[in-house]
Amino acid sequence: MKKILGILGALFFVAPLFAGTLVLQDLDYSDKMQTLPNYDRGFYRPQVLHIKPSGTKPVEKPYGKLLHLRAEISEFSSSAWLSANGTDTTRGVSQDLTEDALNVLQTSFDNIRAYGGKVIVRICYDPWYNGRRNVTPEHEWVLKHVKQLAPVLSKNTDVIMALEMGMHGAYGEMHSDTAITYPRVAEAVNLMLRNTPPELKILTRTGNYSAAVLGFENWGKDFYIDGPEFKRIAEAKGDTMYRVGMFNDGYLGTQYDYGTWGADCNSSICREEGVAWLEKYSINMPYGGEALTTASGYQVINTPEFLAYEGFRTHTSYLNIEWNYNLINSWKEVQFKGKDFEYDNAVTGFKYVEDHLGYRYVLRGSKLIDTVDASGMFKAALKIQNVGFGNLTQKTPTRILLAKDVGDDDVCPEIDSVEVPDVDFMNVHSRTIAVNGSDTSMTFDGTNDVEFETKISGKGLYNVILKVGNIAFANDRKNLYCDDDLTGVYLGKVFVDPAKEPPQGIAKVRNANGKNHGAFVKRKNQKILIQEGEREFSINGMKGR
Repeated sequence: MKKILGILGALFFVAPLFAGTLVLQDLDYSDKMQTLPNYDRGFYRPQVLHIKPSGTKPVEKPYGKLLHLRAEISEFSSSAWLSANGTDTTRGVSQDLTEDALNVLQTSFDNIRAYGGKVIVRICYDPWYNGRRNVTPEHEWVLKHVKQLAPVLSKNTDVIMALEMGMHGAYGEMHSDTAITYPRVAEAVNLMLRNTPPELKILTRTGNYSAAVLGFENWGKDFYIDGPEFKRIAEAKGDTMYRVGMFNDGYLGTQYDYGTWGADCNSSICREEGVAWLEKYSINMPYGGEALTTASGYQVINTPEFLAYEGFRTHTSYLNIEWNYNLINSWKEVQFKGKDFEYDNAVTGFKYVEDHLGYRYVLRGSKLIDTVDASGMFKAALKIQNVGFGNLTQKTPTRILLAKDVGDDDVCPEIDSVEVPDVDFMNVHSRTIAVNGSDTSMTFDGTNDVEFETKISGKGLYNVILKVGNIAFANDRKNLYCDDDLTGVYLGKVFVDPAKEPPQGIAKVRNANGKNHGAFVKRKNQKILIQEGEREFSINGMKGR
């Protein structure tokens, strides 16, 4: 099976012609607008871990399923002052990380994994994350600590959503410290890149720092994705270009995100150049941080409607639920006024943002082979729309579950699980938006064609569930009665007969009441249409034909 990634981001599988008949299943293909338990995206809760040379208590119960673990190693920096008693000041000591300290970090990851959560990690020298200035130790110690931390981080890429490469400055945000220089940050990040596997995504605080990591020297001039110097560096860096991103703790506070983007495009990376970079090279990278209230006198862009545009370009996947709480609370009090499939004027601004951070998969069409014959070959052609801002950031196994249809929804029969190795949902991309000056247009709405075939066994009528890791889809989940964690998506029914092919197969089973197998949801003029053959039926009050 060949996989061709279209220029608009759609995924097309070119498969052999199917021998059997594919039947469009009579299902509800709408987004039910539920908040889904997919914890490698969404709003996070922060938790500070003060790591001492010995005796540190690890994170036992994470504050949330998506945790921002602010691990700080100030006791390992002679520049960090820990306490003051009159004129006596207690400082850390620049030294190697102890085995006990590294074990505390490992145990914390183990506990987050056991809790069923994911973690964004930031490690720095700011005591208790209080915004202290000039806490970074001598550069040689930063490099030593990077090499000592790398093995622990490498062992836990399954639970680490991203590493926010703090290490420098107040809050680990690469500011308020005279020890910080672009070359030092670049050296430390590149050392971490070399000592960890490709699965670990590494984020710096600004586009300028990421540009320095990637080898740009004059980023005001050269950090332009269509420019010759950018293309030269991108070719030289290869896959590393897709592994280095940024986090944004000044998000939407001004048109410059509180200095994240430059005002002088000759000396810094401005917003459009930075967004264009994230749009192309962070397509499977986490991006997010902390959204802020608007500074006095600056342009207001911190609205759900602005996110409904730029969030798709930056693939925004996570935000802090606790900061800025004034902004978060304001989103809860306003109606979402954008145009976005089922969400049109139907939810609060907060609900819209919460549901669209990261990926959000909706089954929009399911065609299954009517009968699996003696060949044992099951075939499916699906339309899956990713309506979220972002995309899947880690490769996740795909399989189908086959549950014998016993005619009783309260009885769960034995389930067969079959791997579908050729399908990679990292390529089921969200929408794309073209920018031409002040004009924007959606060039791809996120609807991906996914086709696959795989061998199955059995005899009789089966319910089919698609499982992508433990990802919950946005469709009606009541059909997942045989799936205890209610993840995946129901695809319909298939008849398996290893001896012969019934004359009517699944069409007889599903069409006993004379209904057509035609339900397919599509978008037209910002409305949802249910299409059956040549007929279209509307929802949201629009006339059908």
